[in-house]
Amino acid sequence: MADENRIDLGDITVTDNSDNHEDNPDINEGTTFAIDEDDIKIGDKRAPIIMLFGPPTSGKSMTLVRLARYLRKQGYTVKADPTFKSDNAYKARCDQFHKNLNTTEALQGNALNEFLMVKVINHGTTVCQILEAPGEHYFNPKKPDEVSARNFRPYLTEIIRNLPNRKIWVFITEAEWNVHASVKDSYVARIRGCKHQLLKPTDRVVMLYNKVDQKEELFEDGHLHVSSAENAMKDEYEGLAAVFKNTNPVTSLWRRFNYRFVPFCTGYYTKQVGGKYKYNESEEHYPRLLWAGLMECIKG
Repeated sequence: MADENRIDLGDITVTDNSDNHEDNPDINEGTTFAIDEDDIKIGDKRAPIIMLFGPPTSGKSMTLVRLARYLRKQGYTVKADPTFKSDNAYKARCDQFHKNLNTTEALQGNALNEFLMVKVINHGTTVCQILEAPGEHYFNPKKPDEVSARNFRPYLTEIIRNLPNRKIWVFITEAEWNVHASVKDSYVARIRGCKHQLLKPTDRVVMLYNKVDQKEELFEDGHLHVSSAENAMKDEYEGLAAVFKNTNPVTSLWRRFNYRFVPFCTGYYTKQVGGKYKYNESEEHYPRLLWAGLMECIKG
């Protein structure tokens, strides 16, 4: 179960102790990057784009890292797309992402900026593209009233509205999210706006309930009760499931909601002497379940 010292997963990444970040000022700890939104290019107009949609600290970075590690073990090639942006800072972040997939050592904050396009490739064919963007670009808890689907940044508007690729929206909900109830309501409203204004008939939705290990009552004898986890998500994010209620009189008989529910845990974080955290990745069934849900969305 989770370590008693809870931390925000969006603020940490797995880094390699042997690498001296001082040699590369682009990836020093605590560095932030200005994003040139005019310098973004997606050349692949066919492979589905998976959007990890979640507020800051919801665990987008570590979800991507955990899934990528799992996929590499399954024989997939997972690589950051170096053509997505042309600046040196982005290339440094691509390099850091690949290093994060090769080590389970120390953790440092903000070494990996949340702005990447990652490709999953199988036998030379791109299965999907995974977009990771800053959480504030999806939903900013400090400005919860900005819930309109028209408020997306220009590059996200271009990707969502104009690219022909199927979009797979992975809406990340956080178990025990420590914010005011009104902020959760605003996040649900943000998702509702996306559903009504932006989702196309070909798009698909995954509802990812992250940090599920925070809710001990969902486990028994080491096993997670998935249906109970989905009910817990519905209770925490009131009205969210209803946004995706299946109104088809036939298919609604066996599928109440038009999303695939995935409970998730990125791993376990143990505080070490000196204040740093050691990362142990979660059990394999978490990324396996996520990938199965994504593949259903890609194929169906």
